[in-house]
Amino acid sequence: MAALRLLAVLLLAPAVHAADRDFLCSFERSPTECGFLEQAKVKGRATLVERSRDGEKAVMLRTEPGDSSVNNSGERLRNDLALSQAATDCYEGREQWWAHSLLFPGDSPIPRSGLAFDFHHSERGGGQANFQLRMRPEGLSFEVAGGPQVAWNSRSPGRHYAKIGPIVRDRWYDFVYHVKWSSERDGFIDAWVNGQQKLSYRGPTLYAGQGCYLKLANYHEPTGQPFSIIHDRVVRGASAAAVSLTRLRSME
Repeated sequence: MAALRLLAVLLLAPAVHAADRDFLCSFERSPTECGFLEQAKVKGRATLVERSRDGEKAVMLRTEPGDSSVNNSGERLRNDLALSQAATDCYEGREQWWAHSLLFPGDSPIPRSGLAFDFHHSERGGGQANFQLRMRPEGLSFEVAGGPQVAWNSRSPGRHYAKIGPIVRDRWYDFVYHVKWSSERDGFIDAWVNGQQKLSYRGPTLYAGQGCYLKLANYHEPTGQPFSIIHDRVVRGASAAAVSLTRLRSME
């Protein structure tokens, strides 16, 4: 029976096409390997941990009380890892597949509002990212913004939201995105969480005249306590098979 169960697992597992990968980072040597740049109040807030989704290590982004005023964060706290626009390859007309994994460790309170991942518009400054993973005590959600003008807050026109579900501690979330970067109506983002599709968006995914860059994030309103997120396995490729760890299922 054990052999039959193993055979069933192997038959259901996706065929990984490593040759179709354009970018892969699993943080085996340093938080800033693969071209990532840390944005932190105190250098070294990002550390490697032996709790990985791929390989032997992952990167933990930690904020401490007082970690405000980091890269225009204002009163919010930030410990992010940013990839350049060139390394992200986020330009008008590009079509990509991305995957990444994250985990919420421990039992510190989830911030009232914050971001755990985003594709940020290329012109630095204020405004909502083009695509972001929002965390709140009630759960996770995706948010999309794009078009002729930068969305400056959550009430700006043209914003799109999709709920994911409650946050489960100490469990890996595997995210997969199929995206076309465009400031026009031909843009799209399809997003899966642990193999289940949670977002099917059609419309602008960039602001006019801009591109974007990837950020692994721990950016949030103060909670009065340290707060950590573990990130691992950031992948970009030409197909679902190149990036995904699981079969991808359509929206229910």
